[in-house]
Amino acid sequence: MSQYSEYIENVLKNEYEQVAVLRDSETSHIEVFKHRQTDNKLVRICSTNRNDHIFRSLRGYRHPNIPTIFDVCADEDSVTVLEGFVEGETLATLMKKNTVSKQKAVAYVRDICNALSFLHAKNIVHRDIKPSNIIVNENDKAVLIDFSSAREISGTSESDTVNLGTPGYAAPEQYGVYQSLPATDIYALGVLFNELVIGTNPIIQTPEGKLGRIIKKCTSLQISERYQSIEDLEKDLKKYIRFGV
Repeated sequence: MSQYSEYIENVLKNEYEQVAVLRDSETSHIEVFKHRQTDNKLVRICSTNRNDHIFRSLRGYRHPNIPTIFDVCADEDSVTVLEGFVEGETLATLMKKNTVSKQKAVAYVRDICNALSFLHAKNIVHRDIKPSNIIVNENDKAVLIDFSSAREISGTSESDTVNLGTPGYAAPEQYGVYQSLPATDIYALGVLFNELVIGTNPIIQTPEGKLGRIIKKCTSLQISERYQSIEDLEKDLKKYIRFGV
């Protein structure tokens, strides 16, 4: 353990108390801590997936639709990340409890577009957009979490070195066909959008009208036929909000 890792460990031990364990697996351990005096919460992520550079490039930014990364510390075999705790429920939990209105679905998707626009501008592809990686916070805004699968876009790589993503949401190129691009995140967002609106994968069924056409363009199997940027998707979403079907 490095000196800085020991420092973080001592700060957490002396100033915080553990209030929850969110994940405990062979590859990652995620805990929630609460400050003993202020009650402010933070999340500690210890992972063997060495995504140090991604977390470092996001460190210190405050954005309404992604958690704030406070600190990153790498040891020989793992990385430790301290990030802000997002109070709320995952979109997966909300979808099980209630039917999400079409208007609310569009609002949540636009929130994730906002997060992805920020990430893509920094040359980062999230690669694992799904309901359990989105928290709806106390302000009813969607926040995209979990950057463990994220990667930087390479100008030379033809395919991803590691096949990551969640079946059903992962785009075809994530299975070694080609490297992940912004359109890869757009594919997963389209699948999520379809599930929010009609509760099923777009392979099975899509909504009628303009919304269905937007989702079909998001989830085309051919990268070249999808929206090539979040900004292009946002333009059509704004048109849909203004004109409807």
